[in-house]
Amino acid sequence: MKVSVFLWLTLLCSTVIGLQQRQKQQQPNAVRYNILAFLPTEVKSHFMGFKPLLRALVAKGHNLTLVSPYSIGETELPHNFIKVEPRPPFDFNMLDVAKSRVPDFLGVWGFGLFNTDSTLDKPAVQNFLRNDRSTFDVVLFENFVHECFVALGHKYGAPVVQILPSFTSVRVSQWHGQPYDPSYVPEFTMGFTDRMTFVQRVRNTVSALCNTWLARAFYLPRQQALADKHFVYPGYEDRPPLTDMLQNVSLTLVNSHPAAVGYPAPSVPGFVNVAGMHCVPSGQLPEDLKVVMETAPHGVVYFSLGSNVKSSQMPKETVSMLLAAFTTIKETVLWKWESDQLPDLPKNVIVRKWFPQNDILGHPKCKLFITHGGIHSMIETTYHGLPMLGISVFGDQMMSVLLAEQRGYAIHVPYFEMTREKFHSALHRLIDDPSYAANAKRVSKIFNDNPQRPLDKAVYWIEYVTRHGGAPHLRTAAMDLYWFQYYLLDVGAVLSAVLFAVSYVVFKLFACCLCRGKSKKPKVKKN
Repeated sequence: MKVSVFLWLTLLCSTVIGLQQRQKQQQPNAVRYNILAFLPTEVKSHFMGFKPLLRALVAKGHNLTLVSPYSIGETELPHNFIKVEPRPPFDFNMLDVAKSRVPDFLGVWGFGLFNTDSTLDKPAVQNFLRNDRSTFDVVLFENFVHECFVALGHKYGAPVVQILPSFTSVRVSQWHGQPYDPSYVPEFTMGFTDRMTFVQRVRNTVSALCNTWLARAFYLPRQQALADKHFVYPGYEDRPPLTDMLQNVSLTLVNSHPAAVGYPAPSVPGFVNVAGMHCVPSGQLPEDLKVVMETAPHGVVYFSLGSNVKSSQMPKETVSMLLAAFTTIKETVLWKWESDQLPDLPKNVIVRKWFPQNDILGHPKCKLFITHGGIHSMIETTYHGLPMLGISVFGDQMMSVLLAEQRGYAIHVPYFEMTREKFHSALHRLIDDPSYAANAKRVSKIFNDNPQRPLDKAVYWIEYVTRHGGAPHLRTAAMDLYWFQYYLLDVGAVLSAVLFAVSYVVFKLFACCLCRGKSKKPKVKKN
């Protein structure tokens, strides 16, 4: 009887302790930080990737101030939302812009400077920069070619966390001691993978030099001028140079993964890969779409070119070519089509202005995704384990698709090189060859095999930086070296001098010995 009572008491105590621990885990973070998320740029696809992170920070009890055209849900998750005015609507065709023959780095610089200036010129942003007197514990901003945004760290005297919407770049890496070897680390706009040919390595090296030496001479001074123009607040006169502020960024969150939507490369502790923050299991489809998916006898192919590239703006000849290819497959095709003017559709093609992409990609009837190769589409497809037909248009899209092709679960058909034969062949190979689907599942398992969810990792590191008032202890000693020290040119010069001196001495000794040997030859007497 006593043993039985003792066991019951032990079980009761264990249950109470377990419930207490669970309640502690479910309570919001004990320390509530004041966090500024400065995301004023009007690129909704980027914001949707960051939105789960912002919501997670608010859910943990932190006080978030968000400067953005987009909200995370004011009533559901209370936060201080400073709405940035949207730009006036205008007719914009990304396909025409992507035809530009401007060198990649010049195009990125020009876009970044124009986009930064026009964004900071908006009244809501100007009012916030000049008149806000809040106190923040940490500042978050997206470095989408927005280096001058780092000045907010000086304004509020707070550590800075920058978020990269895609792969890192030498333009960013150079300020943080991030290793960047152009022999195997590709510049994301070049359209190369980490396995380059000799010619590609030459071009990649030239691009790296342009994004470092030329960027310091021509691009960064213009970002400095934008900081001086827009970031005007009490004490801004004593602000350090932009280069110094960039070197003091505490943390960089990179929307990449070394084994799935990226490539393996060495990294400093302050660079953290968080690709997949926005990924969630597929949910319930709308009833009409659910019926379409579940009654498709041969499965479904989903076709979307994202939010910036519109299928409805493609030339009629291209649309006809794609539709002709779709008539040759048995699968039902769901095509995101943004216009009310519809082409003549085959029986197996359904078009709508919007589809719940994540829920379609996660449905067991979905067999293939035809995509432009945008980073979030690539991440979602890899998360769900689907093969892809990548129609890259611009930016990092080509590199993203090529990396997936290199891993065996995609075929790359660049938009401006697409022909009827290339598209038709790629479409049938991806559907008929089971190895693509098998490879997609394999890479998906690797991508999802993490000790910590990407979203939880990002939240942890932001809190970590805030707790410690920054992270100077994560800076490598490379940050304190001159460029010639970093590349060991001074060591090479000294070793070359020593080698030359030793070689000279050896040569002189050898010459001296040779001369003495000749002088000691015996003289022959003449009879």
